[in-house]
Amino acid sequence: MSSLQSKRCVAQGQGATAGSGCRRLLMPAAIILWIVVLWIFLCSAGALAAQEESSPDIKDDPSQDIFIEGIGFSKLILEIRRNADLEQYDTYGRFMPVLERNLCWSGLFSLYGGDTHHCKLRGDPSRVDMRVSFMRRETGLRVRLQDAGVEGLVLYDEVLAMDRWITEKSVIRLVNNIAERITGRPGLLGSTIAFVLRQPGFAKLVVATDTHARALKQISTNSEINLLPHWSPDGEALVYTILGRNGSAVFYHNLVRPADQLMKSRFLTARTGLNTGGAFSRGGERVAFTMSRNGTADLYQYDFSKKQLKQLTFREGIETSADWSPDNKEIVFVSDRSGRPQVYLLDLVTGEDLRLTFDSTYNADPKWSPDGESILFTKRVNRRDQIHIMDKFGENVRAVTSGRYDAEQASWSPDGKQIVFTSNRTGEFKLYIVSTDGSNLRRLTRTQAEFEETNPAWNARRFEW
Repeated sequence: MSSLQSKRCVAQGQGATAGSGCRRLLMPAAIILWIVVLWIFLCSAGALAAQEESSPDIKDDPSQDIFIEGIGFSKLILEIRRNADLEQYDTYGRFMPVLERNLCWSGLFSLYGGDTHHCKLRGDPSRVDMRVSFMRRETGLRVRLQDAGVEGLVLYDEVLAMDRWITEKSVIRLVNNIAERITGRPGLLGSTIAFVLRQPGFAKLVVATDTHARALKQISTNSEINLLPHWSPDGEALVYTILGRNGSAVFYHNLVRPADQLMKSRFLTARTGLNTGGAFSRGGERVAFTMSRNGTADLYQYDFSKKQLKQLTFREGIETSADWSPDNKEIVFVSDRSGRPQVYLLDLVTGEDLRLTFDSTYNADPKWSPDGESILFTKRVNRRDQIHIMDKFGENVRAVTSGRYDAEQASWSPDGKQIVFTSNRTGEFKLYIVSTDGSNLRRLTRTQAEFEETNPAWNARRFEW
């Protein structure tokens, strides 16, 4: 459930949605104060609505910000108000499909009244949270986003220059600005997704693209097999596994190459035996990975600042696929200590571990959600791998994908509202993006049929061409 907040009002609890204003009474002892705040809010909103054409640029006024928080929130229902007077405006006709597509791809909205098939609601919605309307001006096209409540609070207002060569880049900027306006966080359109690409006749490479897959950028430069990329929090480095003739090794790849030699690209493990995985702590100061010693493959962490290696698990079998909780107090990982791959949780304070999954012979690829409340993982169902989400206690498991194809190796979007994963529904494994509720599925890339794409990892850093 989302929580909508503004500096003028706060609405919390069940039923708090965009457009609800401050209609809920939070504390019985604060009735008088609540009425006063509501009166000020309504007067201010009315004044803003009355200034429709003469008001200053309100998008820079922080007092109008509304924040949507939480992984499992319902998408906002956005009504597209189409203006018949603009239908003959050629640039408008080219602009609208691109805008609607990117509003869907932001992960925030379901659309009502638009023409797109991407996230259009069927039938009339029971509620509308926001409305976007368009007006032609001498200098371009005015885009206005308003709350659907009776106040009609203007949330975003901009005039776009609409020449014949309008680009998707300008639309991405617009949608990201809208997303930041209503969430308080930068929009993710144009952010970076790293993954493993296998081309026919070539070894597997680590490459990167953006949320629109407009270009591919090669990251790994060796001629060996590269697997399992994982971003540093700031997007300036990756760790990934390099598989060679004598075994596998974990490689730290610094993408910005600072003068500080402490953080230069290098191997973190030996190149013999089973050494794999690699996941940054949420501050980026440590990396957890699998390393084999004395015939067992356990979890270790490497501290960059202390230059120290520390063993985390001490079990027979293979312990792998580590991922840190946002508070760095716990790690989820996969172990075959029970005879089958299952997801476990390691408490880094007490050193105790706990098994989280029990109801399948194969559970793997665990990833903490950005808010630390949920864990994304792959579960085998009817001989097919499918993406699931459970809470941090291993309960309340729900499927994100289903069907007769495999879907696996999922990674959260940085805001936790979407996931990117690989699936073989075309015959070869390709990358897809879907909302966490299983809606708005789309294929990310358009590579040739014989190309294979696996191991995606999503970072908020802007993709650099």
